Amino acid sequence: MTTINTAAQTAVSTAKTAAATTASTTAKTSTSSTSTTSTAASSAKLTQDYNSFLKLLTTQMQNQDPLSPMESTEFTNQLVQFSQVEQQISQNTKLDKLVSLQNNNQTQASLGFIGLDVEATGNAFTYDGSTPAKMSYTLPETPTSTAIQIKNEKGVIVRTMDGVRSTSRQELTWDGKKSDGTAAPAGNYTMSVVAPKSDTKLMTATTTVFGRVSGIEAGNGTTTLMMGDTSIKMENVINAQMPTAAAA
Repeated sequence: MTTINTAAQTAVSTAKTAAATTASTTAKTSTSSTSTTSTAASSAKLTQDYNSFLKLLTTQMQNQDPLSPMESTEFTNQLVQFSQVEQQISQNTKLDKLVSLQNNNQTQASLGFIGLDVEATGNAFTYDGSTPAKMSYTLPETPTSTAIQIKNEKGVIVRTMDGVRSTSRQELTWDGKKSDGTAAPAGNYTMSVVAPKSDTKLMTATTTVFGRVSGIEAGNGTTTLMMGDTSIKMENVINAQMPTAAAA
């Protein structure tokens, strides 16, 4: 009986670990291909260990001492544990299918944004070299001063503009010019709001950027909208509308 219990406990423990890992992977990454492979491996491992357990059980029962029959409680518990792990793996398989369906729905929904002008929370944007970049900021309280910094992808400040000392939402446009008046090259930029309080501590502003969705990008179970080279999460979009020319 010891041989059966040890083998069964090891097999159940291994299968439980594999099943739990699969569930965790699905929940955290939402990558259907990875989780599906893990689920299939877990199921195969469980089947192999379960078959080995039954062979051991059958052999030991055939060779048991008739005057001292085996106690059935222990191996019955092991069978129950195998059944529980099998149910967990089955649930993981169903979860994989739900995640895959959700990802497909998200991709289909994101296609509807292509060609639209959107506003999204964030501070990163792509400047195409000619079209002025529009953005906004909102401060939690009135600052002592406000400055808007435009930085290139290396983090170098290329332009500093005066902001408004107000807690109301402020929209502004960067014309693509550097502080020295020369044209900035096309590329990826960020905007930062420098707004100190009376105690000189800087406030954190809520910022948004504007742009036209040129495509979508899917990977690792998520779908993002592309505004130039800048990726925007769908949940960060707060406004979307047809381009003015197209709507006219």
